[in-house]
Amino acid sequence: MELDAATIRQAQRFDRAAQDAFLRRYAGVLHALVRRSAPELDPDDATQALLEKLLEVLPRFVTPGPASLTTWVFTVAHRFLIDERRKKHLAVAPLDAGLEVADDAPALDVKLLDGQLSKALEQAVTELPEAQRRVFVLTQLHGQPLEAAADTEGVPVGTVKSRLFRARATLALRLKPLLAETGRTAARAP
Repeated sequence: MELDAATIRQAQRFDRAAQDAFLRRYAGVLHALVRRSAPELDPDDATQALLEKLLEVLPRFVTPGPASLTTWVFTVAHRFLIDERRKKHLAVAPLDAGLEVADDAPALDVKLLDGQLSKALEQAVTELPEAQRRVFVLTQLHGQPLEAAADTEGVPVGTVKSRLFRARATLALRLKPLLAETGRTAARAP
């Protein structure tokens, strides 16, 4: 059931009784919407924030207008939930337990070794024989299928496979010391 136009106008003018009627009308359905549409969010907190947002933007609703109040409310709710999902939600922990909270980011030494590995890979790729380098770059760095690389190179697919195998073997040998340092194996090398 829609709210009447007089109640909507009073709620837009921040009349407390009219706003209460608005909240009573939409709180339950919005709580259900949040719970079903965004299970990663706390439904009570998200519904509270959504209702605050609706009261904040309610003066912008045009009555009579192109949309009913319910359609407008669900449009605002939908956009609100999209925005909430885009936000990075941080886990909250007590300060004294901060040392026990896991950090998902890689350790600094791993980041440095990964950076070194990337630079070493770039250098090693430039040192490959030209035919192997072209095939490696086309297939491994630009994601082209073997058939497309064969067409580009003007050679059979078997030749592309052979060049790619040799390029990978060469890179694995050149990067083996750095791969061992990062705890990776040459078999997992590009």
